[in-house]
Amino acid sequence: MAGLIQKLFYTLGGFARWLYSLFMNLVFDKQYKKHIGYYLFEEEPTENSGLDSNKKNFVIGIFVFCFIIILTEYFS
Repeated sequence: MAGLIQKLFYTLGGFARWLYSLFMNLVFDKQYKKHIGYYLFEEEPTENSGLDSNKKNFVIGIFVFCFIIILTEYFS
């Protein structure tokens, strides 16, 4: 069960990072990768911050999940 919840956060975070990259490419003409598989399944090397892509997706996924909970409580 814990693995399923962890995968949910990975997926939410990867999807949010993909949407962010599409927004940045559209508005500011950045050169981020556009395919969603890169953000969901690829492993990036560890950066100076010590976070790889799974850790980034997990942290962002938790924030997105909390944001969804807050939105549902606000609009219901």
